Amino acid sequence: MGVILNMNVDIIIAFVSGLTIGATPCILLMVSAFGTSLILIEEELKFIKIAIGLISGLIFGYILISILFLFFFPFLEVLYLFKYFFAGILILIGIWQIIECKKEDSIIFGTPEKVKKVLKDFIEKKTGFYAFLVGIIFVLIKMPCFGGVYLALIYNLHTNPLLYVFIFVYLVGLVIPIITVLILLRLGLESRKLNDFRLKYRTQLRILSGVIIIFLAFYLLILDDLINSLLI
Repeated sequence: MGVILNMNVDIIIAFVSGLTIGATPCILLMVSAFGTSLILIEEELKFIKIAIGLISGLIFGYILISILFLFFFPFLEVLYLFKYFFAGILILIGIWQIIECKKEDSIIFGTPEKVKKVLKDFIEKKTGFYAFLVGIIFVLIKMPCFGGVYLALIYNLHTNPLLYVFIFVYLVGLVIPIITVLILLRLGLESRKLNDFRLKYRTQLRILSGVIIIFLAFYLLILDDLINSLLI
């Protein structure tokens, strides 16, 4: 009973974390940039192909990160107290997000101009393949912005036989806001309004993201072990 309850808690955390990250300023900025290009596409089938390409690229980028992290994890696990070191890094990233919540440009959370140009060029191609590449590049480049939450979940659940279920649930939560925005864009939402929303609530969204990272770091460090000991 205790194991089932703990599993349900982990699934809820995975879903809510993905849902929150899907609504972060980083993600909204990318979708907003896409919106400027997509609203000019009259063919519904082409719009769908590009949208699917973007979402597939984002998911594939996360899969690459997962493979790399899980591959190197056995080497990191042998390091004494690495768990605490990793949690400390996550806490620092969360605090940094909160401190820089009102800052437009950030050393680790900002996107380099060269990367922005590459993404812009790919977006303007208006094809599913280039949208796929945009999704991959975006995830790999912006991992410092929103990757801490995902890596914390993997670290915390890497020994769970249902790890891939949790990853799936996280990704479902992640793509829900993206799909919702893409549908709204197709129905006539102006990308300018989306960008205005991103700028208006950027501070609150960054604070929320930072708080979630810090919470998961403490959950990873203390709460999970405490809960398991109480439920056993």
